Amino acid sequence: LKVLRSAQAAGKEPQAFVDEIAKKFESAWRTLNIEFDQFYRTTNPKHKAAVQKFIQKVSKDIYKGKYKGYYCVGCEAYLSEDDIVEGKCKIHQRPVEYSEEETYFFRLSKYAGQLLEFYKQNPDFIFPKSKIEEVRQRILREGLKDLAITRSKFQWGIPFPFEKELVCYVWFDALLNYLTGVGWPAKSFAKYWPPDYQYFGGDNLWFHAVIWPAMLMAAGLPLPKHLVVNGWIMVESQKISKSLGNVISPDFLVEKFGSDSVRYYFMRSAPFGEDLNFKFADIVTRHNAELVDGLGNLVARTLTLIEKFSGGLVPKPKKYKIEEVEVAREGESTLRKVTEHIEGLEFHKALEKIWAYIHFLNKYIDSEKPWELAKQNSSHLQTVLYNLAEGLRFVTALIWPFMPETATRLAIQLGQKEVPKLKKLKWGQTKPGTKVLAGEHLFKKVELSSLSDPFSAADLKIAEIKSVEDVPGTEKLYKLKISLGKYGEREIIAGIKRAYRPEDLRGKKIVIVANLKPAKIKGILSSGMLLACEDKKSNNLGLLTVEQTEAGADVFVEGIEKKPVPELDMGDFIKITLQTKAGSVYYKDKPLQTYKEKIKIEKVNEGEIH
Repeated sequence: LKVLRSAQAAGKEPQAFVDEIAKKFESAWRTLNIEFDQFYRTTNPKHKAAVQKFIQKVSKDIYKGKYKGYYCVGCEAYLSEDDIVEGKCKIHQRPVEYSEEETYFFRLSKYAGQLLEFYKQNPDFIFPKSKIEEVRQRILREGLKDLAITRSKFQWGIPFPFEKELVCYVWFDALLNYLTGVGWPAKSFAKYWPPDYQYFGGDNLWFHAVIWPAMLMAAGLPLPKHLVVNGWIMVESQKISKSLGNVISPDFLVEKFGSDSVRYYFMRSAPFGEDLNFKFADIVTRHNAELVDGLGNLVARTLTLIEKFSGGLVPKPKKYKIEEVEVAREGESTLRKVTEHIEGLEFHKALEKIWAYIHFLNKYIDSEKPWELAKQNSSHLQTVLYNLAEGLRFVTALIWPFMPETATRLAIQLGQKEVPKLKKLKWGQTKPGTKVLAGEHLFKKVELSSLSDPFSAADLKIAEIKSVEDVPGTEKLYKLKISLGKYGEREIIAGIKRAYRPEDLRGKKIVIVANLKPAKIKGILSSGMLLACEDKKSNNLGLLTVEQTEAGADVFVEGIEKKPVPELDMGDFIKITLQTKAGSVYYKDKPLQTYKEKIKIEKVNEGEIH
């Protein structure tokens, strides 16, 4: 239902709509240097056939009945009382919808005891471990109700095999993607099943930890060895939401920091499975201090020293002193601990250990002072330079799972044919005489000020026009009383009299700059400014409007964080260049929108926004 309604709002057929969305996900993964063996979707014809076969396989646990309850379109699920607060979904903060329909049910209740016993016998089934107790307590408190697995009020979905006019409930269908993606029902799927880990978002715990295992039990199939719950990414302590206008674009982050820096920040900054509070100041600090000044500085220093004092060739080491033994011992110890942390999904701890070793190597340079050894013509210089090259080779292998692009570049600079494999990593494998290449620095510093966008400072909101009055002594101006919903009412002056009659304006929902510095116009205080589009060729004027969005909602551009200033000067607003195309408004080729719809222009298709 969510897909269907979103497609209708976008004026597209559902299949075309999801095809477009899928491309964005694929693009995001590639931007972040995330590789996948296949991008498998529930619209795949093989998946559709397999879903129908699975339903027939578990038909002994399916029966027909009638469902009454409250439905959340965002969750695509009927909700329990615990999921609803003041008539709204606890997760999506939107009103739930009452629904009543004939449906087929899956006997989920039958598996309550079996699930509880499974959790008891497999306490490490869910990561983080706290989540398994959360699920167990909910089952004990609420019990398990049978699951409605068909929908009758729309046709977007997989036809239900027992009644083709019905479609399968999206979660019953989507969870099976884990099976069908590796070939089920063909026997070859057993090569990949059961998986060691399945990863999913924090708000989908119940579906994966309760419904999914019960489905597999009903079919007599093995359960995944482990389920892994991703935490939320928050922005300035708020959940990322289009309605809040705080969506952070991966493309923007990678453009500013590089994909490996972004990967490093997210894996280093919070324990895997827990929420991460994203702040631009934090990613800038980590990038500059830990990547530029930490790893980048170590690489630049080491390779420059080898080029300067050894002709760019890794020298053959002489006798090891206690310091060199410690460098090797610390490298091997770091390898063991990092491997343990990766296997335990403690990625932040793994990176912490790697960067402790990077810090150790930087201090090793400071304490051994290779430049002084060169002045003394000491043979110990060769041992120091070799140890630094070998230490960096270790670092290359250690960072590869997290920062593959950086690891590959570093391996080339160290004269290695490829990034060493962690399982084969041993101290002393760098061959003396290997040619190194200093090249460019791995990372460049980023200034926090370079991340701000003029659009961030503007507070664009939806307002509903409540009343319209002429401004005495003028031919062009109206005084509009507008509502901003929970933000209250105010008055603005607008020069739109030539294009609109008062009766045309009342009740209309428009876009205003809510934080524009108040100004007196004809003696009346105007607290904000509406946005309109003027086509100078036709001399027509049209307001920027919405139909489905409530007053007070934010207007935003995806990928640009909203950080409105208390009062925005007109001069700063003019810096925001808005474009128009085919009746829509764009900023930097991205549409202005609310969480429900794109902003539309009345009366004209293109022109100047003011």
